[in-house]
This record gives sequence, C-alpha cells and structure tokens, in this order.
Amino acid sequence: MKTIVLVLKSGGDFQFRDVELIVRHITGKWKSEEKPRIICLWDKASTAYDLGNILLLPLTNNLPGTWSRIQLYSPEMEQYRPFLYVDLDTAIISSLENIFDLVKDETKFITLEDFWQQGQLATGLVWFPKSSSKVFQIWDSFKGAEGRRMDVYIRKVTPPDLFWQDLTSTIYDFKSRKRELLNHIPADANLICFHGKPRIYEAATTIGWVRAYVEAIYNNVANKKKATVIIPYKTDRGWLQQAVNSVPEGVQLLVSQGEGNWPANFNKVLDQAEGDYIRYLHEDDMLTPNCIDDSILAIEQQKVDFIHGNAIEIWEGSSKTRTYIPPVTHPKLKDMLQKNYIHSATLMYRREIFEKLGGFNEKLNTAEEYEFNLRCLKAGFKIGYCNTNLAYYRRHSLQKVRVVSARDRMIEREQVRQLYL
Repeated sequence: MKTIVLVLKSGGDFQFRDVELIVRHITGKWKSEEKPRIICLWDKASTAYDLGNILLLPLTNNLPGTWSRIQLYSPEMEQYRPFLYVDLDTAIISSLENIFDLVKDETKFITLEDFWQQGQLATGLVWFPKSSSKVFQIWDSFKGAEGRRMDVYIRKVTPPDLFWQDLTSTIYDFKSRKRELLNHIPADANLICFHGKPRIYEAATTIGWVRAYVEAIYNNVANKKKATVIIPYKTDRGWLQQAVNSVPEGVQLLVSQGEGNWPANFNKVLDQAEGDYIRYLHEDDMLTPNCIDDSILAIEQQKVDFIHGNAIEIWEGSSKTRTYIPPVTHPKLKDMLQKNYIHSATLMYRREIFEKLGGFNEKLNTAEEYEFNLRCLKAGFKIGYCNTNLAYYRRHSLQKVRVVSARDRMIEREQVRQLYL
C-alpha cells in the first residue's frame, strides 16, 4: 500500500480545510482500485483517529512553523516508511501515482530542489525511505529550532540523493522569482507548489484555475461512467493531447477525426456513445478537473436536460486569462435569439436530446452549437446552469472565429435565427 503523509500545525496559515482539500484531490484523482493510506500529523489530535480516508496521528512537538515537520524524521514514523510527504500548500493536478512511479529505488532520500536557489533542497515534497541513514542522521543531529526554516538546517546536515526535478519536469512553481503567478495549468503538470503567499484559498479569489481547483468535487467511478466525451477534429492544431489528457479516467472518450467539419465528425461517432450524458470537447480546449462531476450533478439536481456554466479563457503565449460567467444563466428561446449567452465549451446534454433531435447541423460552419441549443429550447428541453468553471477555452490565431470573417459569421448566425423566430 502506498502511504502519503501530511502535517497540520495550528496557529498558522493552514486549517483542517486544507487537509480536506488535498485529500479530496488525492483520492479523487487516484486511478488504482487500491487507495493510498493517508496519514495526517495534527497537533489537535490527542490520540490516533481513523476517519476512514485519513488516519490522524498526534503531532507531539510544539515547534514553530516548518520545524514541526521534524517529527517526520523521528523513529516513531519508521513503522510507516517508506512514505511520501506532501506539503499542504500543493495543488494535486494529476494522480499522485505519477509521483510514486518516479521512485525507481525506494532507498533514495528525495526532495524538491528549491525553485529559487539552484542546487538547494526544499522540503515541500519528500520521499522518506525505510531504514534510511540520512533520515536517521537528520533526526539524531537535531538539537532544537534555529532560525525560521527547517530546510536550511537539513541542507547543513545532508544532501538528498536526488531532486524530484532530476526525475520529472511536471512539478511547477506557482510563484516565480519575478513574483508572477501561474495563471493557467501547464498541460503536463502533476503538481503545482505554492510554497508561500498567496496560499491556495487566497489565490482562488483572483485566479480562475485555482478557484476551479478549490471548488472541484469528485464522485465515484460509477458517476464517471455515466458520461461520454467526444473530441471531433479535422486537424490537430497542436493541443489535441492536452484535450485528451483533461478527460478523467472512467469517462468514455471518443476521438473522432475526419475530413468533414466538427459537426460531421461529432455525428459519425454519436451512435457509439454509451454515457447517459454527452458533451463535446474541441481539440484545442480542455476540461477542468471538476467538469464531469459538477455537470452531471447540476443536471440531476436541477432536473434539467442540458447545462452550461463558466469557462476560463486562455490567451495562447500569454499569462492573461479571463473567466466567462454568463450574464443570463437560464436563457429562454427569446433570450437566445437576441444574444448567445452560452459558452460553447461548457455544455453537457442528456443523451435523450440526441435521440430525439439528432446530431449537429453539418451544413453550418460557425453557428453549429448555437443552432443546436435553439433547437433544444424550441423542442421544450430545459436548460440549467452550473456555477463552476467547466472548461479551459483557448484563444489563438487558428481559431475559427479568427479565420472566418466577421461578416460570414454574422450572415450564418442570422440565417439560424430566422429558423426559430
């Protein structure tokens, strides 16, 4: 069984909600049937408490700040080694199984390399081997807290055997030395380390992907199996793999390539869809981690036929992002005839809609989803709204809205409107 250890020291920036957040993402993104053992050392625990998904153990020292983590090196923790320590200020983007897979030799003492000081260790992510002389040496030489940070002390005692950055390029710094914040999730990210302020919950108030991360809800695998995602495309414009990687494990994924337009490529695999809920994903966009669960939950709780929500818009080659929140959340047909309030990247439909109305109109070039949504509303299907970020929408020079002239787009949209007036 793989073991993950967390530390919660009260009185500082972290609360138990930070433990709940990271555990939710660890377990929600874990792919294997055998779930990891998660241990949290907490100074408010007077004895061991097994909460089912977390084993709480007493943090027995009264040391300040990061010094409280010295207990990780203590002999009493040997019974749990080897284990992976993860700082609470870490965003789990992909399954932690990917990090465990990097450990080819479990006897190695592995730490982060400090993002700002090349060649210096940092202790936000540490592999603790069993029966490790380096771990014992750190514990035996400890005489008490000196200075602000424990990692400075450990640097003086012993170097690590490896840095995680020697093994992977998928661990990212949220805050660069230039104090620039990471405004979107890199496609290959496994972890994003905050290591300082703003903390995750503070960053969630201003940065879209962090807000989506905090709000993400993971249901069981059976819920994932209710959904089908179709990626229709003609040419991979460079982001197809990122779109594929954003689809959660357990969701039926149909990647449909063809010489036709995207409605044609969507329609040709529609009869293969097994999910109760169906959505498309353009090959240059990505789903947020919470997209499938939140979309299904919204449809079921609101008892509607299809939903839309918010989208994080990314400008390629820039750190600029914008969160689109529809000004009209439950548009009627008359509303949509005046203005298209629905962000196309956020939609999910019950499969019954396609069974009754058929697929997308293959004769259209730019107003395909607009026409289909008007068709749904005209047929009496109910629309709902999911107030979370459901997709990353990429703005770039090869977008259809940039390639097709504004005049042609306006003409086609007006032709569609006339069909439903």
